[in-house]
Amino acid sequence: MEHGSGRGRRVAGGIAGVVAVAVLMGGCSSDDSGDTGGPGGSGGSGGSEFDRAWQENYCRQLGAWQRVRNSAEDGAGSDAAEEAGDAVVTAARRLSSASYEGAGDGATMLDVTVAALRGDGAAEGRAVEYCATAGFETLTR
Repeated sequence: MEHGSGRGRRVAGGIAGVVAVAVLMGGCSSDDSGDTGGPGGSGGSGGSEFDRAWQENYCRQLGAWQRVRNSAEDGAGSDAAEEAGDAVVTAARRLSSASYEGAGDGATMLDVTVAALRGDGAAEGRAVEYCATAGFETLTR
């Protein structure tokens, strides 16, 4: 009988571990139930810490691309600008879907980002405004 009770404890321990992971994962998902203050609902003081981290990363990458692009205009290599642009696109893909809604006109933040990288000044302005609303205005130009 000792063998059975040890097995029961292992199963109970395993279930407790699964429940703990589920609770943690539930806390990591975005909360779409309220106004979170930013474009599309995930800026400002709301959103999960992970959403905020992705927003910060996006704004940091956008600012890096702007600096490299501006340097490239002054004669620096365009390879660096292309790499920085790829990093911004990757960061835009990781934003929560709520962040995408902040782009307006049915566009996503990914759409806005790609347009900005292609030289659309209005799209770049929208991306910078997104970062400002999210509280990361100092990371962009």
